[in-house]
Amino acid sequence: MECLSEPNWEKLRDELLERLREAARVAGESQAEAAIYREMLEDWYEVAGKAEAQNDFSLLHRINDRLIPFCLPTPPEGKEWGKYFLHAYARDARWLSHAKQALEKIRADAEKLSEDNEANAELKKKIIAAAEDGLITHV
Repeated sequence: MECLSEPNWEKLRDELLERLREAARVAGESQAEAAIYREMLEDWYEVAGKAEAQNDFSLLHRINDRLIPFCLPTPPEGKEWGKYFLHAYARDARWLSHAKQALEKIRADAEKLSEDNEANAELKKKIIAAAEDGLITHV
């Protein structure tokens, strides 16, 4: 590994920190959205089971009114919404893949940083720990 000069080290450190901040921001937003959607889907699943058991599908409309401020879709609308959902899912999967690759690159770049003094060693350790935390699968 080549030795980095002080200006190059600071520039590289600033770039890594900025990439880490952006990855953390995007990851936080994504986790918040996923938590909301998961809770809604769990509620729907529970009510759908009750509606099926009681053969009373008006329950679906009642929970829909509580969760979403619009009515249940018609079958053609449901198919269209399904297509939108699949496109959003594919987009989010691509985004998550790119975020993972960015965090892996941040970690790999941070591992190359010099530990010539205590402050640099501590910063390197923090960057690597933050990148690894972002790479943990949160389910």
